[in-house]
Amino acid sequence: MWRWLACALWLVPLVAITIVVVMDPSRHNITSHYHKAMEDWQQRQNLYSGPRGMNYLPTFIPLFAPYHAMPWRVAEILWRWTAAAGLAIGLHGLLRRDDRSPANVKAFTVLSLLMLPLCFGAFRNGQANAHFAAAFLLAALGLATERWWMATIFLSLAVGIKPLGIAGVGLAFAAYPRLWWRLAVGLAVMLGLPFLFGPPSFVADQYVEAFNNLRQCAVENERWFADINGLLRTLGTRLDDRASLFVRVAAAGLLALFCFTRVRPLPQQERALGWFAASTGFLMLFNPMNESNSYIIFGPAVALWAWHFFESGHRSLAMTLAIALASMSMLPLLLRPWFNSQVATAWNPAMAILVLVIVIWQIFRHASAEPSRAIQPRPLG
Repeated sequence: MWRWLACALWLVPLVAITIVVVMDPSRHNITSHYHKAMEDWQQRQNLYSGPRGMNYLPTFIPLFAPYHAMPWRVAEILWRWTAAAGLAIGLHGLLRRDDRSPANVKAFTVLSLLMLPLCFGAFRNGQANAHFAAAFLLAALGLATERWWMATIFLSLAVGIKPLGIAGVGLAFAAYPRLWWRLAVGLAVMLGLPFLFGPPSFVADQYVEAFNNLRQCAVENERWFADINGLLRTLGTRLDDRASLFVRVAAAGLLALFCFTRVRPLPQQERALGWFAASTGFLMLFNPMNESNSYIIFGPAVALWAWHFFESGHRSLAMTLAIALASMSMLPLLLRPWFNSQVATAWNPAMAILVLVIVIWQIFRHASAEPSRAIQPRPLG
C-alpha cells in the first residue's frame, strides 16, 4: 500500500502537469528565458539584460543544450521529469540504512507528502530551481554515504545550474575539509565546460557579463522576495544594500564556522544533513532574489530533519518541522485571495529561521552533551 501511495504522490501530479504543459507549453512557463539564452549563445550575442532576464552563469548553456535541441513539448516534459526524478532518487537514497537494505517506504511516502506541495510551483513553471534542488539533495546523499566524487559532481552541477551553488560548495568545504581538491577539480571542469561550446573570447566576455549581472541582482529592490528582507518589509522595515551585504557575508561566515566546528565532528548521516540544512537555509534567507518557489530547495532538508528527529525520539521537534514545512506550501495558498503572494514573502523566511534555529540548537546540544548522555541518532529510515 505504501509503495502504491508513494508512486501516486509523485506520478499523479506530474502527469497532470504534463497534460497542462502539452496543451499550452507557453503558459506559466519560464523556460522561454532558457531557450532565448540558447539562441543568443548560438548567435554569439550577449546573454544578459538585467535581473529579469538570464541570471545564470554560462555553465547553464551546455547543461540546457540537450533540451533545447529537442522538440519543444518533449523538452518541456523531460525538463520537469528529470528534476522530479532527481528529487525522488535523492530522498529515497537518504532513507536507506545501508547499501544492502531497502529504503523505508513508509518514511519516503510521508516525507513526499510533506515535501511535494512545495515543489509543484517550480515543476509547473519549469524553473531551474527544481534541478538545483535535486543536485543539492543528491550531493547530500553522496556526503552521507561517503561517495565523495558523487557529492563533488552534484555540487559542481549545482553551481553550473545556478551560481548560488557556490554557497553550498563553501559550506561543504567547511564541513568536509578533505574535499577541497575534489571540489577544486569539479569547479574547474564545470567553469571550463562552456569553452567547449563557443569561442574563448566570447565565453570569457559572457563570464564578465554574468558577474556584472549578478552584481545587479544583489541589489534588486523593485520586488518583494521571500528572503530576510521580505520578512523585514512585512514588519515595516528593511535592510539597505550595504547592510544587506554585510548581513549576508556575516551569516555566511558564521555558518561556515558552525559547519567546521559543530557539523564536521558529527556522525556521517547527521553531518550531511547539517550541511544540507545550513546551505539551503542560508540560500532561502540571504539570496536577495529568492522567490517562494525557491523553497523547493529547502523543503527536502526540512523533511529529512523532521524524520531524523522522529527516529531519534524528538517527536515534538519532528512535528514542529512537519507543520512548518506544510505551512510553507499551504498557508500562502489558503490566504492568497486576501493577501496575494505577500504571505510567502514573510511566512516562508520566518519558517526557515525557525527550522535553522531548531537544527542548530540540536546540533549544539549534541556536540556539548557528555559522552554517556550524547544523542545517538539511528540512521535515517
